[in-house]
This record gives sequence, C-alpha cells and structure tokens, in this order.
Amino acid sequence: MSSTPSYQSWLDAHVLADSLMAEAYESLSGKERAVLKKGIARQHAVWGEYSLRESRTRSFRQGFGVVEDDAPVTYGLLVCEASYPSPAAFIAALMPALLAGVSAVLPCFISAGGGLPSQKDISAPLLGALELAGVEQAFAASEPEVCALAEMLRADSGRGRIVLLGRPGFGESLALHAHRAGVLCRSLTQPPLYYSGRLCAVLEQSFMQEGTDPVDAALCQDDDDDAMFLHLDAAHEDVWFWPKLGPGWFRTRRMRIFSLQ
Repeated sequence: MSSTPSYQSWLDAHVLADSLMAEAYESLSGKERAVLKKGIARQHAVWGEYSLRESRTRSFRQGFGVVEDDAPVTYGLLVCEASYPSPAAFIAALMPALLAGVSAVLPCFISAGGGLPSQKDISAPLLGALELAGVEQAFAASEPEVCALAEMLRADSGRGRIVLLGRPGFGESLALHAHRAGVLCRSLTQPPLYYSGRLCAVLEQSFMQEGTDPVDAALCQDDDDDAMFLHLDAAHEDVWFWPKLGPGWFRTRRMRIFSLQ
C-alpha cells in the first residue's frame, strides 16, 4: 500500500464527525456502556489477540518441507445497517477483525433501504461500541457509494474481507459486488437468535431489553450453521458470537512446498 491510499478521499468525504461519535458515547448510560464493554471483553477472552505474522516450517521424512505463513488481510470492510438493533452482534463482527490484526478496519453505515443515512439515524450504541473498541473513525454512505469504496479497496489494497450486517435483504448489491470481485464476504442477515436459560425459550438478541417475546424455535436449525444460536445464561444475554466468524477468517495463509536437499 502507498502512504496515501487512493480511497483516502472517499474516506474523508464520508467520515462521521468526531463530535457525533463523542455525543453518541456520552448519550449512553453507565449500565449501557458496561454491557458494551462486557461484549468486547468476552470477544477478547474467547479469541485472544493474534500476532502480526506467524511462520511455521516443517520437514517430512518423505524428503520435502513446508513453510506456512499466516498474516492478517489488508482491510476489513464492515457494512452495517444504521439502525441495526443488536450492538452485541455488531461487536461480534467487529472484534474478530481487530483481534486478527487487520490494519484498516472500516465500519460503514447505510440505511436499511440502501440510501445515505442521516447522522441521527445511526444507532448510538453502535457508535458507542466503536468508541469502546478503540475504532476512531466510522463512515456513512449509500449502498452504491460503498460499492465504489469496495472496488477501490480491492484495486489498491489487495486481499480483504467484507462483512454485511443487517436484517434480511440488506446489502444485496454489495454481496453481488464481492462475488464478482472475488472478495470473501459474509452476509450476516439472519437474526441473532439464542436460547435463553432464563426463559427456556429462543429469543432474538437485542440491547437492554429483558423479557423479549420468544420466537419460533424452528428458525434455529441445527443442520444450518448460519442459523446456529447460542445458549446464554441470564448474565450473558447481551453477548453474541457469530458462527464461523473468528479472527482466523480475517487472516491469509500462504504455503510453500519444497524438496529437501
């Protein structure tokens, strides 16, 4: 990457004001901040912080060797619905990229319909989670504008990942762009459902809401990995982990096989 990436002008044009980020954080109560901190802490504890780069060399009796290099991808583009109701699920998409060591983690907010959200439309807990996670910048744009950013990132930065976080139907053109561009993309549009040990029922993960009405347990199929839900006790109903979305997904592995002399 050059010292000034080609997409920097895009970032400058769509960045949220520092004052908005600060106001969102200040609007949260102490209890709300504690909930967000717990979600971030659980991510740290479960995944751990990955090293910047790892290399492993093995020699085999058959007369060959293998070198495996593991490193973070160059960028992670997290595109989230501005009014997404579960900051815990947002944290569970954000933290793996940070823990993987991705240098450019770019949270972008778009409206549910794909348009440019107004700043007041972006959920304060989502911005507060970014503040607590140490992410200093976030962006607001329309879906076509984010598609343009995704193309600039691919062209300028090489390997990256895209995560789409919203309700069903969210970010379809971005998913198509990623498919056509050959960029790995996770579309997290299934509701974050979990089994509540408190109520002995399946609930949808939400923020600071107790006694949520149970949902149809048939929505959680054990043979569908993407519909997997967590079993959470009363102390962890505000925590979330996405299946198959850990720091390893934001890493690349290169292998070299050679003959031993």
